[in-house]
Amino acid sequence: MTNHRVYSCGDNSRGQLGQKSPQSTKRPEPIQALSTVHIDLVSCGKEHSVAVCHQGRVFTWGAGSEGQLGIGESKEISFMPTKINSLAGIKIIQVSCGHYHSLALSEDGQVFSWGSNRQGQLGLGNNLCSQASPQKVKSLEGIPLAQVAAGGTHSFALSLMGTSFGWGNNRSGQLALSGNSAKEQIYKPHSIGALKTLNVVYISCGYEHTSVLTEDGQVFTFGGSSSEQLQHSPRSGRGGPQLIEGIGGHVSQIECGSYHTIAYVYTTGQVVSLGRGPSCTSNATHQEAACSDVTCLLSAKDLVDIEVKDIFAGAHANFVTTCRHTRSTSVSMKILPEIIRITQPLVKKWRAAKKGKVHEDAKREISLIFSSPACLTASFLKKRDAGENNFINVDLKLARDVFKMLTAEKWISSLITTCLEETLLRGLPYSSPHQEALLVFLLLPECSIMQDPKNWKTLAFEFASAIHKMRSKSLTFLRNWWASLEVSSLNSLVQMLKKTIVSQLHNEVPMMKDTSNLKVSLEMMKEVQKILEKTNSHLHNEVPKMEDTSNLKVLLEVMKEVHEANCQLPENAFIMNDIFNFNTEEGIMAKQQMFFIKYYSMVFNDFPFILDLPSKIILMKHDSSVKLSDEVKVAASPEKMGCPFFILKVRRSHLVEDTLRQLRQAEDFDLRKTLSVGFINEIRPEGGGVSSEFFHCIFEEMTDPKYEMFMYPENGSNMWFPVNPKFEKSRYFLFGILCGLSLNNLNVINLSFPLALYKKLLEQKPSLEDLKDLSLLLGRNLQEVLNCEAGVIEELHMYFSIYWDQRDVDLIPDGISVPVNETNKRDYVSKCVDYIFNISIKTIYDEFHRGFYKVCNRDSIRHFQPEELMAAIIGNPTCDWKQFENNSKYENGYSKSHPTILLFWKAFHELTLDEKKKFLLFLTGCDRLHVKGLQNEGIRFRCPEVFSERDNPRSLTCHSILDLPKYSTMRRMKEALQVAINNNKGFISPE
Repeated sequence: MTNHRVYSCGDNSRGQLGQKSPQSTKRPEPIQALSTVHIDLVSCGKEHSVAVCHQGRVFTWGAGSEGQLGIGESKEISFMPTKINSLAGIKIIQVSCGHYHSLALSEDGQVFSWGSNRQGQLGLGNNLCSQASPQKVKSLEGIPLAQVAAGGTHSFALSLMGTSFGWGNNRSGQLALSGNSAKEQIYKPHSIGALKTLNVVYISCGYEHTSVLTEDGQVFTFGGSSSEQLQHSPRSGRGGPQLIEGIGGHVSQIECGSYHTIAYVYTTGQVVSLGRGPSCTSNATHQEAACSDVTCLLSAKDLVDIEVKDIFAGAHANFVTTCRHTRSTSVSMKILPEIIRITQPLVKKWRAAKKGKVHEDAKREISLIFSSPACLTASFLKKRDAGENNFINVDLKLARDVFKMLTAEKWISSLITTCLEETLLRGLPYSSPHQEALLVFLLLPECSIMQDPKNWKTLAFEFASAIHKMRSKSLTFLRNWWASLEVSSLNSLVQMLKKTIVSQLHNEVPMMKDTSNLKVSLEMMKEVQKILEKTNSHLHNEVPKMEDTSNLKVLLEVMKEVHEANCQLPENAFIMNDIFNFNTEEGIMAKQQMFFIKYYSMVFNDFPFILDLPSKIILMKHDSSVKLSDEVKVAASPEKMGCPFFILKVRRSHLVEDTLRQLRQAEDFDLRKTLSVGFINEIRPEGGGVSSEFFHCIFEEMTDPKYEMFMYPENGSNMWFPVNPKFEKSRYFLFGILCGLSLNNLNVINLSFPLALYKKLLEQKPSLEDLKDLSLLLGRNLQEVLNCEAGVIEELHMYFSIYWDQRDVDLIPDGISVPVNETNKRDYVSKCVDYIFNISIKTIYDEFHRGFYKVCNRDSIRHFQPEELMAAIIGNPTCDWKQFENNSKYENGYSKSHPTILLFWKAFHELTLDEKKKFLLFLTGCDRLHVKGLQNEGIRFRCPEVFSERDNPRSLTCHSILDLPKYSTMRRMKEALQVAINNNKGFISPE
């Protein structure tokens, strides 16, 4: 009633009227027990009733033998309305009664069910027959719902996005699950595929049938048709949704009785009925009124100057509420109470609320929304549009803007933080199989509170932990969304995870906490365990066992999932350059530093994408040291270590000969030691300068075309392995060792191989693009073959043979007789690439490969990309010379503005590129910078007191130190630089 009083009439044998006596009544009488309560909603089951007051409290009465009263006991009869105390504190906004069960939807999007569960209609699983107290339907958690509807022994929920979820009895097809594989009972909410494309806006359930209303005003029904309640032609009751034809207009409201459906056709102004129900005849009874057509209950003439507000259907009776005609053009639709969500008016109200009741209301509303994944998702759902296929159904930009506005208010930001920490993040629906429940995982990273490093443990980690617990199906949904996110949204997620990982590391390192559980987390995962056994056995006795899953491991696993789904961000977006920054912080002991270097090696072994190239090189060097240490432990003979260096003594005049001889004699164990090179009859300064010059000189000699160890397809091209090598294959094995030694000792060399070599070292296949890098002419010609149109390629008179390394070779048996045509041209190009990079060089390349990995740890190298491995081996052939200047340091009275320094840099920048490289060779022993020094390598200038302007500059190559006299003129400076450039090899001979 308009005064929110409740009246009842009819049978009261089971107390369903809420009157004190069991007598039936023919006229509506007020329920006195509810006379002081403002009632908004009422729903009736077969023999029980439910009412909801304005505050959201729930009252029930009637039959309760199946627990349908929800009062905690299966009371046979309750004549008087009783409040459900277990729902105290929860505001219920919708209720719907089935024959012996009830459903309720709360303001914060939770669904509760109670009563009979013999057909699974409660959605709580199949392990109980009835439930006397309201229970959460957990399968629907996180889904922003618009409606709940109960049928005889089945139930439905409709999401705001239009997805229908059904459960319970399906024997008559009332869940729209049809076909031979359709189950008769569904015990948990199931997304109904047959309704997904209909754009459903309302659902009503009968005893064993269901009707749905679509956004465009059509009605579909499905389920039992024995009483013609569906108005279909005779057919199986499990045939799926069928459009009701013959209504004659667009429908705005529908309701189901036990065996019929009524509808309000707003375009014609009629109320119609289908199936068994009252006919137009005023004196018809429900048993007499079976009709096989769409029957008009109220015509437009019956409703002159009257508007239909709502229609209602009982088991065998119908009701229509009306009002005076308002001449409104709006469609008369049933307005259901909605779950709370963020709206622009609410945001405005919250930001203006400073004190009093308005402030308290704002706090309650904010707390509700930010404690509920369903309400948060509902706040940013895109509008439903039947013509638009929204793959991601939430507006992330809108969410970002709203979160920004809200968190600008300090009190709101603090309240949101508390809600996220204490409620929402702990209740994330990570196990839900339904896509809509998972949309909240896209929204949360847009909130700046989640990005705050101070909240990494309480917020960001809990978020990542929920993702880490997801089942494969749910994670697949998330991966697909990540793959299609806009760059800004994906970057928000990545930045949040990066900040959290770095915060975790900085939090753990100084206190030495929470690191032992890393070992356990790896043991829990079979694939990581294999890696652990191979490369980290040295930690077995150092790391005690714990039963917690490593926080860091969880974060990295989630970052890995995002990385694998990424289609938008560049690879360097995932790199965390600062993960090693705290290794040298004051207060951390050397022992702790070593522990954590090992800790990084273990944890990051499966996550190389977060490491930049310098970090990978550091870990590679560390793993090499670990492998050497492990060999000593296995041998149980510390004396085997002997000298910690692998010493090479060579004559500059017989450099290759002396080097190869000693490499042949070296033990595998020695090759992994730190290399120490001495040039005979020259003083060996401490540091790495001698090794740098050694590698520069020996590779310069061995890769010289005159040496004939490698072939050069064209003038000025990169080099490659020859088809008919001049040297025995063992020399290529030793050359591989040399390359491994250079990398393992953090030197760089001038090695003009194409990228294909580094792909092969990483077990990747070279491509036609790699062939262009080796032989531009041949590569372009083969590309032209691929680009040839049909009919043209035959005119080229090409055959399955190739001219390479000064000889013709058949690519297939009798290839010179097999012409290349449109059909086989791709096969021809593929065989050319395979011959050059694989088949023709297999023997000597395998030797090179074996030699390289004789020194280097394969498990460390596999973390590199081909381009990274190339840069690690050959360094940086180009240099930002201005940055080189900015990185330089000044000592002994020199400064950046000293006149001599100003003269030096002016003269240096006037040098040619070749002269600059030669000066670099004079300074460091190498004509290129290592990748690890790209950002910080420069010159350390000194001016010894004993130097005069007549002296030439002197370098200490191991430390990039330049002893530079105080020259006063540009002429003298340029002369000194030329002396350095022309004397860039060799060390002082001992006197």
